[in-house]
Amino acid sequence: MTTTSTEAVLAVSGLATHFKPSRRARRRGAGVVHALCGVSFELAERETLGVVGESGSGKTTLLRSILGLERPTAGHVRFSGTDLSQLRGADARRFRTHMSVVFQDPYTSLDPRMTVADVISEPARIQRVPMPTSRLVELLDQVRLPAASMDRFPHEFSGGQRQRIAIARALALDPRLIVLDEPVSALDVSVQAEILGLLRDLQEQRSVSYLFVAHDLAVVADLSHRVGVMFGGQMVELGTTSQVIGSPHHPYTQELLSAVPIPDPRAERAKPRTLTRAWPTDDSRPAPCPVGEIL
Repeated sequence: MTTTSTEAVLAVSGLATHFKPSRRARRRGAGVVHALCGVSFELAERETLGVVGESGSGKTTLLRSILGLERPTAGHVRFSGTDLSQLRGADARRFRTHMSVVFQDPYTSLDPRMTVADVISEPARIQRVPMPTSRLVELLDQVRLPAASMDRFPHEFSGGQRQRIAIARALALDPRLIVLDEPVSALDVSVQAEILGLLRDLQEQRSVSYLFVAHDLAVVADLSHRVGVMFGGQMVELGTTSQVIGSPHHPYTQELLSAVPIPDPRAERAKPRTLTRAWPTDDSRPAPCPVGEIL
């Protein structure tokens, strides 16, 4: 895949997020958790940046820090040139209309007591923006659900249909950036392909940018223009999808790729195994976090 614009919708520079240990953990000798250490990247208009890494690598903290759900220890998040950390009150509320999120689990991210119409129109209610019925019908049509769905409840839908509802909710205020937090990992493989195709079509139609977190490298390669690899709170490799998947430079990226199974049992047994936990050279090790302790 190739991007169609170089305009930076999102610019993250030197982003670090640290967490203090609890008093009880501190008595046991626990120190500050450096969940993010100096992450920097840019996201262009109509571009998808895939972020991969194992559990604990900092992917979710990165998303939460960008969305303002965690307060970064250092660094900047700029949206269309505006530093989000400097926004307060009405200005912060206004900028939130330009960013939305689709969560991993479509079974828990939708309120079971709300109809589909209420779910999709919730962002508009929070922002005090009118949401006419015609707009609800349009959003349902864009995610390929019938208009009659709006009067039903989430438990009446399959997992893939619920994720379509979540995507319609994310589109309600016409955002320029949608954060996708493993949006297909809880779905069957066939349904994953349908949702990925829907996301790709919506990006073409609406010129929206995606920040896409996933652990499945095949999914990332299918949807993303560029890929960033997270390890130890740092982005250890960043490049186009073909570069990172086809010719990885960092040993941790090589390890991730070597763990992807091959459907042919003989080829799977014969492929080389890359285990680099010892980090073969000093240049391959994550650098120390540049931000000092916050205790």
